[in-house]
Amino acid sequence: MKIFLDVGAHEGQTLQSVIDPKYGFDRIFVFEPVKKLHNQLNKIAGGKKNITLLDYGLWNKNAIQKIYSPGTVAGSLFATHKNVDENDFELCRFVSASEWFNSNIHNQDKVYVKLNCEGAEADILLDLLSSKQIFKITDVMIDFDVRKVGGLENMQQVVLDNFEKNDFKRYSLCEDVMRGPSSITRIQNWLDNTGAKETGIKTRFNQFFYWIKMVALGKRPGYDWEVKHFIKFHTPMFLLKILGARRN
Repeated sequence: MKIFLDVGAHEGQTLQSVIDPKYGFDRIFVFEPVKKLHNQLNKIAGGKKNITLLDYGLWNKNAIQKIYSPGTVAGSLFATHKNVDENDFELCRFVSASEWFNSNIHNQDKVYVKLNCEGAEADILLDLLSSKQIFKITDVMIDFDVRKVGGLENMQQVVLDNFEKNDFKRYSLCEDVMRGPSSITRIQNWLDNTGAKETGIKTRFNQFFYWIKMVALGKRPGYDWEVKHFIKFHTPMFLLKILGARRN
């Protein structure tokens, strides 16, 4: 099964990226513990059967914890995060990442994970690493916001050192792969370059018509960038078809 985990979904920018049919995800799990963000997530999910919206977050244990500045882009478990207001918080539910993986992800699954948790990503990754559940992941894209948390600024290096020690290499850093003029194009650039894109003719046509529909509805910013990449990707295929037809 081909699975996507959106850990820290916020307002659904990543979800908008991965519902594109060119990826063909069988299951998409959306983790967002802040309740007021679920109305927007439900609109994007649109009742699609392959999308599961979860009203809790992943962490390194099962707990009810405060999220400071909930609903903002900086919303964090950590009061020492430099962009949060410790007087503004919501009690939210979290579950152990290793336990969730053990119950829901199988060794034969192809699993892509986006981690954007404003500091909790370090705890999640170390939990998955210590349990060996991390080796079920095909590629995880990490935004190390823990660098913004007072007292935990060194945790990115701790995680990366542990990756090296355990020979885990299936990860991408946000600053290396998030390229493009919008959140949608940046997420898709990461997925396209880590093997998530399907290459079948049927998938390409489905994706083309989906893309045209999104453009017509005004839901795809960064059109110029996308048009250039679409032409670059599809031109060789059409030229080969034309040349093949002429030879026949």
